[in-house]
Amino acid sequence: MRIQLEVLGGPLDGHVFQFNKTVQIGREGEVGLGIDRFISRRHARLEPQPHGGVVLEDLNSTNGTFVNEERVHGRVELRNGHVFRVGKTWLEIAW
Repeated sequence: MRIQLEVLGGPLDGHVFQFNKTVQIGREGEVGLGIDRFISRRHARLEPQPHGGVVLEDLNSTNGTFVNEERVHGRVELRNGHVFRVGKTWLEIAW
């Protein structure tokens, strides 16, 4: 399954990432998807699921990971088109 992650707000506004395996989101240049130097080094993880969904996991980040403005504790399954936030960066996921 090919997953697309679009930055809707933040330093890389408008940038689109594509992947098909588990990736970590964090500071620029330090993980799979380096999107912002003001988030934790290892901020969150996106894990495609065999049944077609994607699980978002906060990795004990300092500034938090949010879905629908609620802080994620542990893992949460995302739906196609879901918008979420890591630190101050907004992202939309699609597949």
